[in-house]
Amino acid sequence: METQVQNAQAWLNSPFNGNLDESLAFSNELLTALQALITQNDEFKRTLGPLIGKIKGTQKTLMAIELMDWVPVNKGHLAIGHRPSAKLVSDLKLQKASHILTLLSEHEGALLIRSTTIQQQMEWLWFPMESAKPPTEEQLTVLAQIFVEMNEILNNGGNIYLHCSAGIHRTGMISHAFLRFIGNEHEEAIQLLQALRAVTGDGVGEERVAWGNSIQEKLKASV
Repeated sequence: METQVQNAQAWLNSPFNGNLDESLAFSNELLTALQALITQNDEFKRTLGPLIGKIKGTQKTLMAIELMDWVPVNKGHLAIGHRPSAKLVSDLKLQKASHILTLLSEHEGALLIRSTTIQQQMEWLWFPMESAKPPTEEQLTVLAQIFVEMNEILNNGGNIYLHCSAGIHRTGMISHAFLRFIGNEHEEAIQLLQALRAVTGDGVGEERVAWGNSIQEKLKASV
């Protein structure tokens, strides 16, 4: 029984392995093994019953998960999208996100996202943008510092979720600029943006992509 319990606890600690079907199939195997033990000895029900309940509860959470497209960048992964609800922040944690980068301003609720991120024991990064217009000259130094930090996180195997509100204009502009900042050529950055989120790649706008291409020297001079 000890081995089955250890396997179940290990799965509960990290239930999502990157493939939803595989994660659910493995949990069903765990349930079958635990239920077989109870069939063999009814006294195990007191110990194993609560564990079975936790597994079934986690299965329901996984079946409702909002999955992101995590694209390998350096030694980590990057995902982009819309403003995360409390549920999505929890889903991101299950998907092994380590950081959330928010591009929303304070009056758009950025600090609420900070709170939910910290509650899920993830790190929060913030580059507030009031609109989908490119950052001002005064903001470039801060943006360059954010990009350096993101690059370090990814080089250390971290997983970053980057978002604004709808996850298109601000998200696409900053994601593309970051991909260029870390050494990708224009076409490579565009391909990665499409892989991250096609609706963002399609909707970011040529002027925002052009800004990302034009600003690289100034960004690198700021660090």
